[in-house]
Amino acid sequence: MDKIIKNSTWKNNKKNTFYIVLNEGIDCTNERDGLIVVVYQAKENSSLLFVREKKEFLDKFTFIK
Repeated sequence: MDKIIKNSTWKNNKKNTFYIVLNEGIDCTNERDGLIVVVYQAKENSSLLFVREKKEFLDKFTFIK
């Protein structure tokens, strides 16, 4: 699955923990300008937000629903 769906659930393949994808974004840091990233949060702790490069996210997480 290359398409990221808002509010979808994903499992971290290494830790077996679950996350909710909030959205995709664009990194505007000078060195990485234009890089597509995924913004997500831990299902158990919604106060923490994470950002990861989309390609890396798709490699390290599995879509659940």
